[in-house]
Amino acid sequence: MKTLAILLCCLLPVVLCWEFPGYPGVDCPTAREKMAQDPQNQWMLPKCNKDGTFQDLQCYDQYPDVPDTCMCCALDGSPLTLPGFGLNIKTCVCLLAQYRIFEHDHDAELPKCEKDGSFAPLQCSEISKECWCVDRNGTVLVPPSTDVHSCD
Repeated sequence: MKTLAILLCCLLPVVLCWEFPGYPGVDCPTAREKMAQDPQNQWMLPKCNKDGTFQDLQCYDQYPDVPDTCMCCALDGSPLTLPGFGLNIKTCVCLLAQYRIFEHDHDAELPKCEKDGSFAPLQCSEISKECWCVDRNGTVLVPPSTDVHSCD
């Protein structure tokens, strides 16, 4: 948990300085329109939900032969990851869960994520010393117990 907190503290300044795909206080369609007018930003036009928020998984398909061109963002466009850092993001389900928890309680235990953005199969609480197994989407498969040590 401390490692994750240190990692978040190190990455937070990078994430907060990164303004794409969103602009603070600007909905997705407006940001998309603004970016479409700038040739340097056209490669990363954000994908929007019908309600004007940002889709959580943003992939820049203009470069199909380049790996690691996806990133996760919050509904307001705040980046949760950045492309090109070797994570090879495929889903944002776990990263969004971490973001939502951290947004409301900075001291809460956060779920463990795989590099691709899915939930790690084994989740453990440092507080209760219990572990449990989940699927890639975070659905509990084996309930919390001090007897759970692996999800193989």
